[in-house]
Amino acid sequence: MIRKLFILLLLPVTIEEARMSSLRFLNIEKTEVLFFTKTEETIIVSSSYKDKQPNSSHLFVKIEDPKILQMVNVTKKISSDATNFTINLVTDEEGETNVTIQLWDSEGRQERLIEEIKNVKVKVLKQKDSLLQASIHIDRNILMLILPLILLNKCAFGCKIELQVFQTVWKRPLPVILGAVTQFFLMPFCGFLLSQIVALREAQAFGVVMTCTCPGGGGGYLFALLLDGDFTLAILMTCTSTFLALIMMPVNSYIYSKILGLSGTFHIPVSKIVSTLLFILVPVSIGIVIKRRIPEKASFLERIIRPLSFILMFVGIYLTFTVGLMFLKTDNLEVILLGLLVPALGLLFGYSFAKVCMLPLPVCKTVAIESGMLNSFLALAIIQLSFPQSKANLASVAPFTVAMCSGCEMLLIILVYKAKKRCIFFLQDKRKRNSLI
Repeated sequence: MIRKLFILLLLPVTIEEARMSSLRFLNIEKTEVLFFTKTEETIIVSSSYKDKQPNSSHLFVKIEDPKILQMVNVTKKISSDATNFTINLVTDEEGETNVTIQLWDSEGRQERLIEEIKNVKVKVLKQKDSLLQASIHIDRNILMLILPLILLNKCAFGCKIELQVFQTVWKRPLPVILGAVTQFFLMPFCGFLLSQIVALREAQAFGVVMTCTCPGGGGGYLFALLLDGDFTLAILMTCTSTFLALIMMPVNSYIYSKILGLSGTFHIPVSKIVSTLLFILVPVSIGIVIKRRIPEKASFLERIIRPLSFILMFVGIYLTFTVGLMFLKTDNLEVILLGLLVPALGLLFGYSFAKVCMLPLPVCKTVAIESGMLNSFLALAIIQLSFPQSKANLASVAPFTVAMCSGCEMLLIILVYKAKKRCIFFLQDKRKRNSLI
């Protein structure tokens, strides 16, 4: 009889504990990784657990490495539908640590663990300004030196432009259409799909999508020249896609922000897009005029265009890495993987579509380059203008990562292409010599 009574008394507790363990009461927004950049930070934890007795539940916080992060206190605010706990923290050193959060309920002298969230990763980055502000301390002397070189390079491209290409594209605009479809429809969807596959947070996923919806840029015509593509077509495609970005970037930002559940007003940097367009058109137009009016100067500019393009390519990659170095600290493996995939997919899609349409090889190369080399810094401008700083820092990782990865990929492609050409030339020369013997 006593044994049966003991079982009956124990059984309700066991069922209750089993039921409680299957429920989830605590909620932390984006618990994968928390980025802390200030000396004092807070974590807000929302709890839907109903106290057995008034004010009986409390939060316990365990920090793995107290040298990096220390807890000051936990405050509790009860509302009608939930209880909000605010964990006040102090950061000491840069680094990574894990935080464990436990919800306890006091029943008399006994305490019962209701729920536990383990291994909330925290990255501490000690800096005074935002990530973007902290990352743009570039040597002004380099910028002052490189700006005239960029303008001179664009002017040289203008001297080398073949106007008949414009007439051909006007009659058969298929390459431009393929580039636009890839850039503004296929790439954003692929970016969204990939971000969902690797389970990126909403802000990071939006950063990836906005990077993928950027127009062609990033020196696409420069790479088209170095890879023996149609650089005149590349300039035309860059200008066309930049103009279309005035319409398509707001549309895509609205669509994918709704899908990702992001709210707020998204600011499209119209002035930056227009200035990008003018930054290409004005020096190129000057180059065209020089070719018509001063042919001897034009021939000189055409001779220096390749070495100048190589110099600018290396400087551009260096500056991108310098600017993006701070963002790399916040990168996780998934973002780096997407940074590698996005430009590679753009190149693959562009080349495949052009090849299917049986376009000439130089045109195929150009469509591929314009589809893969994106002006991701326009996405950065949208993110910085549209989000609060904490979300902006998180979302800005994607544009910088894509810019760095695309630069490295194109550099690798150029080196392989040049090495292949050199080998072919060497073999052909050897065959000629053997035939003469």
